[in-house]
Amino acid sequence: MTDQKTLVMISSSLNPDLLHTPRKMGLKVVLVAAAPPRDPAAFDCHLPVDELDEDAVLDAVLGYIAEHGEVHAVATFHEGSLHVAARLAKELGLPGNSPEAARAMRDKFLTGRILAEAGVGTPVTLLATTLDQARAAARQLGYPLVVKPQSGASSQGVIKVRDDAELDAAFTLVNDLYRVREFTDGQFSAPNLGHIFFYPNLRGVLVQEYVTGEEVAIDLVYGDGVFEALAIHDKPVPFAEHHFFETTYVTPSVLPQAVQRDVVDTAVNALRALGATVGAAHVELRVTDAGPKIIEVNGRLGGTTAYVQESIRESTGVWGPLEYLRAVLGERPRGPQGRRGHAGFTPLMAERTGRIERFEGVEEVERMPGVIGIRWMSRPGDHLVVKYPENPASYFALVLARGEDRAEVLRALREAERVLRPVYC
Repeated sequence: MTDQKTLVMISSSLNPDLLHTPRKMGLKVVLVAAAPPRDPAAFDCHLPVDELDEDAVLDAVLGYIAEHGEVHAVATFHEGSLHVAARLAKELGLPGNSPEAARAMRDKFLTGRILAEAGVGTPVTLLATTLDQARAAARQLGYPLVVKPQSGASSQGVIKVRDDAELDAAFTLVNDLYRVREFTDGQFSAPNLGHIFFYPNLRGVLVQEYVTGEEVAIDLVYGDGVFEALAIHDKPVPFAEHHFFETTYVTPSVLPQAVQRDVVDTAVNALRALGATVGAAHVELRVTDAGPKIIEVNGRLGGTTAYVQESIRESTGVWGPLEYLRAVLGERPRGPQGRRGHAGFTPLMAERTGRIERFEGVEEVERMPGVIGIRWMSRPGDHLVVKYPENPASYFALVLARGEDRAEVLRALREAERVLRPVYC
């Protein structure tokens, strides 16, 4: 007999710290993923099944239980598998968000409707499945507007439009994202990663009120009736509108304390309204003159491939993946352990399409004061297809930095951005 608990992890990750967190907690880890494990040492068992297929995952896990015995928790860090984890947790009677709550967070039209009915601040959002419906929505709301997919991630296809012509072009672009399997530019091609993030059978186009104000993000974990805010992230680099590509994050926030309390309260109220009970969330908000307004609620930790969680850990001492796993194990999650300093990260955008031969400036960046990590999103030999907002994977690396104050962090990130770049074949 053993007291070791078994965790079913749906989908793998590029993040080595995240992959090894369950094993460091003493858990037996069963990975459900179509592809082989990125790091076999992080898992005890691999079930080779499509992690986006609810029925296939349920059958595979039930087969595992029949042969090996009980599982104690279900988790995923992957946006595209949230509904799968919710279905599995429900079927097994384990802690987790319900399928209804998972849908409410992933369907951005449903999110807006529920929040509006609950009195939580959010932009007015209308759903269009035809261009005529999009034009009617624009007449109702007035320009400027934001057009975006009904589900998805990484700001793919999120576009600010200012007139009828831009609306028509944006509607066509978003509508096409559901069908395009890869992006091409001359002889170069890259897969449309949106297909692993779209929610099944949600293929609408949202027309949304554009709201002004500083944008922030907040990460939370919750369970046992407790909602713990891990950190509020500021975004000090303005968006290059009319697109909304995520740029620099810095933590902790320097917003006034009263505004930070409003941000936390608004995010928690949104999660409660959407039926969230056990899990994690990355909530995007704009701080408007009328108070914080929810832009979207992502039902998982922020940036587990990016450096969002590392920024939180460097600045507060709390490791979000650990607290999320505690929640799905039925334990009470813990919040920040105190303030350590400032941290942040930035994605490094490729300047053009091409095939990467190598990167220059690597050693110089690794020696820079304040820089503590580089996470490569592309490797030599890869094709980079710079086509934003269609292809959010238009950056080749992320850089993580820390410092005694925000200025130190931003200096390190800007210098790394200047020095590190791809060399094309």
